[in-house]
Amino acid sequence: MKSLSLIALAALPSVILAQNKYCKNEFARNNANCAKFDFDKVTPDDQQCGKGSSQKNTTYTGPKQTNCTTFYDISNLPSQNITDDAAKMAQLITNVFENGDTKMGYAYVENLGDCRGFTCGYIGFTTGTNDAYAVAKEYGSRVNPNPFQQYMTELAKLSSYPFGDPRRADVSQLKDFPKVWESTACTKPDFVQTQLDVGHSMYLQPSLKYSASVNVTSNLGKAIFYDTIIQHGWQYVEPLINLPRIMQLTGPRKSGESEQAYLTRFLTTRRQLVCCYPGDTWNESSDRMSDLQNLVDDWDKNKDLKNPVHLEVFGATITGKENMNFDSGNCKDQKPFSSLPASKEVPIPQCNNKSKKHHHKGHKKGHHKGHHKGHSKGHKGGHGTHHSSVAL
Repeated sequence: MKSLSLIALAALPSVILAQNKYCKNEFARNNANCAKFDFDKVTPDDQQCGKGSSQKNTTYTGPKQTNCTTFYDISNLPSQNITDDAAKMAQLITNVFENGDTKMGYAYVENLGDCRGFTCGYIGFTTGTNDAYAVAKEYGSRVNPNPFQQYMTELAKLSSYPFGDPRRADVSQLKDFPKVWESTACTKPDFVQTQLDVGHSMYLQPSLKYSASVNVTSNLGKAIFYDTIIQHGWQYVEPLINLPRIMQLTGPRKSGESEQAYLTRFLTTRRQLVCCYPGDTWNESSDRMSDLQNLVDDWDKNKDLKNPVHLEVFGATITGKENMNFDSGNCKDQKPFSSLPASKEVPIPQCNNKSKKHHHKGHKKGHHKGHHKGHSKGHKGGHGTHHSSVAL
């Protein structure tokens, strides 16, 4: 099916393009707001799955590939730390957006029909974008036998297809995979810790480097960059929608510009991007940017993330005292874990592992998938979660 140009979008009946209230005015899907994103040749996600051929995004003028993995080379970006308490708040905020509440979704598994196969775990690792494979592989290096061993060949095969190939959505050879993931997450604390360690190396630590590169140093700013990288990714295989692209379109910090003002510009760009993307999957996640902007607007109260934060749209209040060790939502018949094993460092994905192993101070616990279930779940995370391909 042909992709929809902006002109074609404008010509469609308004009932088809009905926008939610978070995609109006300066965020409305029109040429003035959307032309900069180069979405005119993009095929909507709901048209990509199962069509039997790879889809190609349009060319663009954003960041270029410099890395032999599917991730950008960020070895030259500055680093910064995040405290355990601030990391917990950041991860809980994103968990609300990804799972609908503060109950960590470690055992969550669902085929969302978003071309990404099964979406799994607290930040929406997916079988179609390699990061679920990365979790299963890392877990296999920690335990013997690996409960996912029967799926490793198929996960590797899915990960070998070109990114955007509809075959990545195939789950026909992953029989009972959801049951194995859920059971393991509900009964094995070391699997929960593995999810956290992989999530930190692939997303939390890179988000800290990207935020440091524009001198975003507040805990709230770090949380916003973390939420962005969870939903949009930082891989070059999705160059039109990833974090580097949003940063490029936002532009650098201006002389004398406050961090609050920069974050407002950043969130405006991000919200316009999801509102302008063809189809409705990404559009439905625009409410999470509204909640984040509300936190930025009350800067003095929220910048340090030392006070409870209220996410108005999602109807959730985060205190920082929540238990992140266990998925109480999906594991109701299981006894909660009293604690998790010690964290093990996993390198940030880079060519030849040339980046150092990063870990924020003594953090031992948790973090996604975009749109809380039902309410705004475009992809549990990427369009909710984006997650892009991981070279393994």
